[in-house]
Amino acid sequence: MGLLDNLMGGGNQSGGGGGLGAMLQNLASGRGNFSDANSQDHQGFQQMVQQAPPGMLSQIFGHAAQRMDPQEYHDHVTPGVGGTNPLGSLGGGGLGMIASALLSRLGGAGGGGLGSLLGKVPGLRTTDPQQMDADQVASLSRYAQQNHPDAFGQAAADVGQQRPDLLHSMLGKAGLAIGAAALASHFIKTDQPH
Repeated sequence: MGLLDNLMGGGNQSGGGGGLGAMLQNLASGRGNFSDANSQDHQGFQQMVQQAPPGMLSQIFGHAAQRMDPQEYHDHVTPGVGGTNPLGSLGGGGLGMIASALLSRLGGAGGGGLGSLLGKVPGLRTTDPQQMDADQVASLSRYAQQNHPDAFGQAAADVGQQRPDLLHSMLGKAGLAIGAAALASHFIKTDQPH
């Protein structure tokens, strides 16, 4: 059974011109709809994330972090910019999960351990993920995306494996589109007969 079959729960709709095949082609070309968390593209992306090996997800999300425009990402995660607050709307559980993933991956990335992050990340007042508010998680996310894209990718993979629904808040539309294009291309290539 191919990866596309796994996405469909064992169905026979892989490949072809419509349905899942068309959605994957759309995602692979970078034209996915990530404005609506209930869109077919967004739901398909979440299913792909759950099917993908963690190492591949880390690479894809690390690459996405490198390709995301820092100002656009800043505007996405910063509470209040554009009248949005994607991290603050998650509640403590989701916010804590993202903070935890970022902290665990950044702990070894920059040297000096977690304590050194307090001096490096503007606005970070604690390294306890349960005590962080949306502003601190946004600062941590921006810092990781700009300074440690591999650690950011690993953290996004960790979050995606457990709660793919949180990736929209963590990555934003641009990050999702970049990640989905790479992931869909992999699924299409892997499912082709050899």
